Amino acid sequence: MNYDVVIVGAGPAGLSAAIRFKQLCHEKNVDLSVCVVEKGAQVGAHILSGNVFEPRALDELLPQWKQEDAPIHVPVTSDKFLLLTKNHALPLPSPFNNKGNYVISLSELVRWLGVKAEELGVEIYPGFAASEVLYDVDDKVIGVATNDMGVAKDGTRKDIFQPGVELKGMFTLVL
Repeated sequence: MNYDVVIVGAGPAGLSAAIRFKQLCHEKNVDLSVCVVEKGAQVGAHILSGNVFEPRALDELLPQWKQEDAPIHVPVTSDKFLLLTKNHALPLPSPFNNKGNYVISLSELVRWLGVKAEELGVEIYPGFAASEVLYDVDDKVIGVATNDMGVAKDGTRKDIFQPGVELKGMFTLVL
C-alpha cells in the first residue's frame, strides 16, 4: 500500500504529526495521503498512564479543542510533593508550576486525537505492529512492513495466516 506519509505509532506524537500534516495539506489545497499504523488493538490501547497535561501544544494544533469536547476537564488546583518514608511524609519544594494544566487520561486524549485525525482524512490501522523498516536499493527508508498474522508458536502458518503488509511512503516517521 502506497502513501505520501507513513507514521508508525498512534500515540500523542504520531497523531499530532498526522493532524498537522493534513492541516498543512488543507491550507495549501493539496491532497496527500497519510497513514498511521498502531500496534494496539485500538488507538489508545497502549497508553496506560494518566498525567498532568500542559495544553499549549494542543492550543496550537487544535485551537477549538475546548469547544470540540476534548476529554480534558479537570484543572490542576494545587501541587504537593512528598518524600515518603516508612514512617513519614516529608514535604518537598515544588519544582513544577501546574497552573493552567489539567489532570487527564492520556489514553482518552489519544483516542480523541485519533478521531480528529480521521476527520481530516488520516487512515489509521490499529492492531498492526510495524515489524520491519523497508529500504530501497540506495538504503533510503521507503516504509515499513507489518507482522504476519496467523502464525503458530512454532512458526508454522495457521489456516488463518495473512502475510504482513508493506506500507510505503515518500516520508516515513517512526515514533
